[in-house]
Amino acid sequence: MNKKDLAEIKKLLIEKKAELLNKTNNAQRDINSDDINVGDEIDTARQNSDKEMFFELVAGDKITLNAVNDALAKIEKNTYGTCECCGEEIPAERLKAIPWTRYCIKCQEEAENPKR
Repeated sequence: MNKKDLAEIKKLLIEKKAELLNKTNNAQRDINSDDINVGDEIDTARQNSDKEMFFELVAGDKITLNAVNDALAKIEKNTYGTCECCGEEIPAERLKAIPWTRYCIKCQEEAENPKR
């Protein structure tokens, strides 16, 4: 991967990191502001359901945020773009589509669909 492509991917990763941090912080603020229980049991159940959904969304974003941070660290170490499983180079098209990916398509498919 050339330096120009790597610089573009780094910029995308930094933007995604900022987006995820902002989204996570806003979701956390929303969860904390909903702590006032007003209403009957149905309202309370609805609020609890909404909180649980927020927690799931925040957890998914935190996983992606960790992957983005890992990708940025790999760029700094000059190991970005290498599959963590097989050590082969990840195709540039895949990195441009999902800049925080850790695996090549073959290894990703094997991890998601293990042979029995």
